[in-house]
Amino acid sequence: MMVDLPSGPLGDADPRFEKLALEVAAFTFALPGTSVREKLLQNLTLDVCRSHLGLAFRMHVTAAKMHGLGYADLQAAIRFIAPYTGYPAAAEALGRLEEITTEIGMDTSDPGETPTADAAGDMVRCLDTTDEWTAEFMAWQLSRAWSEGRLSRRERAIMALTCDVGRHDLDESFRRHVELALGAGLGSDAIRDVVRFCAEYGITGAVAALREFDDVPS
Repeated sequence: MMVDLPSGPLGDADPRFEKLALEVAAFTFALPGTSVREKLLQNLTLDVCRSHLGLAFRMHVTAAKMHGLGYADLQAAIRFIAPYTGYPAAAEALGRLEEITTEIGMDTSDPGETPTADAAGDMVRCLDTTDEWTAEFMAWQLSRAWSEGRLSRRERAIMALTCDVGRHDLDESFRRHVELALGAGLGSDAIRDVVRFCAEYGITGAVAALREFDDVPS
């Protein structure tokens, strides 16, 4: 799959690295299990997880604009991942998003009401904890996040899995999100492609996640 992606800023910095980056993208964007939109949401997720809010984030926001994702979509994506990345990281990303959209001339007008999303009831079970306050806080935050109206249930599951890989959270959270992804219609091969896509952000993390996935009943 050939996907048009902005690479000019890399060429200005290092033409050889630009060529390498385009070769990497040819591998990752050719993965058949997810759409271009879903992959761009993964890029955004990984940037926020890893605090990559400079050149890479700008290029990924530009790519999102090129492929039809609107400002409200990107805001919704950052709001969704906030419980996983932490609210300070999400706040930094929202501020940087506003700067970039002004620079690249992205339409930031209010699109009006968003579609209604269903909360993922299984996720509201959250992670196991005996601390009542923490359990209540997680249930409230995750219920709100999984009701984010501009993202499909499938997209939310992909982004949650991507957060786990990006943050190396490969225990209970990863397993819960695999279950949710299967429930959202992703097959095992598609979930494997979600994890493979993350290899651009570090091959060892993707390999560790694939090992963990092999042990998750599907």
